Amino acid sequence: MQSQGAMESFLNASKTALSQLSLYRTIRVVLGNQTCDLDSAVCALIQGLLEYVDAKKHGQSNHAVIPVMNIPEKEFRIKTEVVYSLRTHNIPLNLITFRDQINLQNVQNDADKKLELILVDHHTLANEDVALKSSVIAIIDHRPLDPAWSWPNVSLNIETVGSCATLVAHNLLQKNADILDAQLASLLRGPILIDTYNMSIEAGRATATDIDVLNTLEQLGGLTSNRTETFNKIINAKTNISELSLEELMIKDLKVTNGIPLVGFSLLVENFLMRENAKETIEKFGNDRNCDVIILIGQNVSSEHVSRDIAVFSTLSNQLANEIIQALISSTQPCLNLELVKEIQEEKYKLCLYRQGNVKVTRKQLLPIVQKTALLHKSEKI
Repeated sequence: MQSQGAMESFLNASKTALSQLSLYRTIRVVLGNQTCDLDSAVCALIQGLLEYVDAKKHGQSNHAVIPVMNIPEKEFRIKTEVVYSLRTHNIPLNLITFRDQINLQNVQNDADKKLELILVDHHTLANEDVALKSSVIAIIDHRPLDPAWSWPNVSLNIETVGSCATLVAHNLLQKNADILDAQLASLLRGPILIDTYNMSIEAGRATATDIDVLNTLEQLGGLTSNRTETFNKIINAKTNISELSLEELMIKDLKVTNGIPLVGFSLLVENFLMRENAKETIEKFGNDRNCDVIILIGQNVSSEHVSRDIAVFSTLSNQLANEIIQALISSTQPCLNLELVKEIQEEKYKLCLYRQGNVKVTRKQLLPIVQKTALLHKSEKI
C-alpha cells in the first residue's frame, strides 16, 4: 500500500463508516479539543489512523474509527493554518469529519452500539459533553492533569511536553513505525514546530522529548525542508486573517472556562483594537454569549521574537473582572510581568490592556489563574 494512501484510505473508510453507522457495533471516535488548532487536528487524524491500523491488525471488522474535528463544519475556514496544512499534505478536505456531522450522544444512547471515545489534546469535557464521560476509553494530552477531573479505568498518556503531536508521534514510532512516511512525518512536524515556537530557547516550550521525537520524524521521514521555512509558512497561514471578519477572529482560537471566554489572537490585542468596530465586536460577542467578562490574549510571533499582551473587557464596576486583573498582576507562579498600556472606559464597559513582559507564559498557564479566581468569586457570592 503506497503510503500517501495510508491516511487517505483511512479517511475514506471513516467517511464510509459515518454514512453507514448501523453496520458497526463499535464506533471509536478520536476527538480533538474545541479550539481545533493544528496540534489538535493533526493528533485526531494521526491517532485515528493508528487506531484504524490496529483494528485491522486484530481483524475487528465491526469497528468503525472516525477522527472528529470538534467544531461545526462552517467554522473550519477560520482555522487557516489547519486548512493550509491539510492542503499542502494532499489530504482531501471533503474526507474530514466535523462535530456537527455525527451525534455522539445518539451513538452513546444506542443500545446496539458501543461508543469508544479517545480524547486528544484535552482531558476535560465541555459542559455540553459531560454526559459523554462514561464513553471515554483513552486520553492523550500534554497539559498537566486538572485535579477536578478524575479518570479511573481510562488509559492515560499525559506528559507535559511542548505539543500533543509529540506524544502521538511517539506512540506511532513505538508501535507502528512501519507506516511512517514523508507525508505523516511532515504532518506531525508542523504542530511540534508551531507549539514550541520552532524549538525556540526564548519561548522555553520544547522538552527533551519534543526534540528527540522531532529529530526521529525528520530522519525516518526523510524530511529535507528547513525547519524555519516550514514554521514560517504555517505561521503565515495562521496569521493570514485577511479573509476573516472581526467576529471570526474572536472565535478562531477560543477557550471558555467557568463561563469566561479566553479569546486568543494571532496578533496583539493592541492591534486588534485599532480595527474599525473592534470594541463593538467585543461587546456584541459578550452579549451573544451572555458573559460580562472577556479575556483577550494577543501574541505576535516571528521565528526570532515573541511578544504578548492581555486585555480584560468587562461591564462597568465588575467585581469579577477586578479580581481577575488582581490575580494576573499578583501571580508569581507564573509571574506575568504585566504593565498597564491603557484603560478605556465607555458608558457600558471598560477595558484594561496590559503588555506581558514574561513572554514564556501562554494561555495554557493563564487559564488556571482565571479558573481559580472565578471559582473563588462564585463561592464568596454563595
